[in-house]
Amino acid sequence: KRGVFGGGYKSPADANTNVMEFITIASTGNATDFGDLTAAKRQGPSVSSPTRAIYAGGFDDTNRINNIEFVTIATAGNAADFGDLTDARQEAGGASDYTRGVFAGGYDAPARVNIIDYITMASAGNAIDFGDTQTALTSSIGSSNNTRGVFPGYNDGGRQNTIFFVTIQTTGDAQDFGDLTVNRSGASCCSDSHGGLE
Repeated sequence: KRGVFGGGYKSPADANTNVMEFITIASTGNATDFGDLTAAKRQGPSVSSPTRAIYAGGFDDTNRINNIEFVTIATAGNAADFGDLTDARQEAGGASDYTRGVFAGGYDAPARVNIIDYITMASAGNAIDFGDTQTALTSSIGSSNNTRGVFPGYNDGGRQNTIFFVTIQTTGDAQDFGDLTVNRSGASCCSDSHGGLE
């Protein structure tokens, strides 16, 4: 099984990149070129199914973008257009089960947003409104199993310890899950029961 990394902010050029690379998770070793995203960007959320990796939104150094693009994980190649988010934003959180991807929160200048969107990963198309987070949040991260997506983040009150969750196969507003042990933002997140892994 593969992990695919796309985009980001590179040095020493201090610029966004459209490069995609992959690793084989079961073995150690350096990443290998996979292809290119449709645009150089950073801070966009991603979701995956057992077949597809999907990258949404982000910041291209000039604008926050709403583009969603995808690749087929098992084959290398450039990303293709999937559709659009309901709002152009960066720093949203992403979570997914086997079939649906969910994008929560984000930053669309001049404010953080409480938007939650979802897509059906097997088919291309624009994102659909899912509901709202309890507060507008950014610098968010997402983790999931085949039922729930969970998201902590940063809101207008500063770094928070609040964790929200959604049930991925339903729509509706996020609910309180519990608290982190400390207030923080921009953390990394993973799980051993992500919907995109078999």
